[in-house]
Amino acid sequence: MLFLVKVEIKKLPDIPVKDFFGFVIKEWEYFMRMKKRGKVLGGGKLAGRRGAAAIFEADSNEEIEGMVTRLPLFPFFTDIEITPLAEVETSLTEAKRFYTLLDKKDKADTAG
Repeated sequence: MLFLVKVEIKKLPDIPVKDFFGFVIKEWEYFMRMKKRGKVLGGGKLAGRRGAAAIFEADSNEEIEGMVTRLPLFPFFTDIEITPLAEVETSLTEAKRFYTLLDKKDKADTAG
């Protein structure tokens, strides 16, 4: 299953900036390990903001929850959004199915 994960830190924590950037480095190292394992398909920092977004591959809601809560910056996130995504192939199949249904409806409406 694919998930869009978006995280932000709107207020910096009350710790020294150098310590905070230690967490930031650990966060990106974790991201790179997950990418090498095939669990992160892509993503990056939100330009001009303190946050990031990524596409994760997980087998369940519990697995994505675990991956997100193990992020080194997790205790500092002020906003977390996890959105399940439909695969491209599934979306195309469904769009074609709806198109066929609408085409049949149009033909029935013009015939009657």
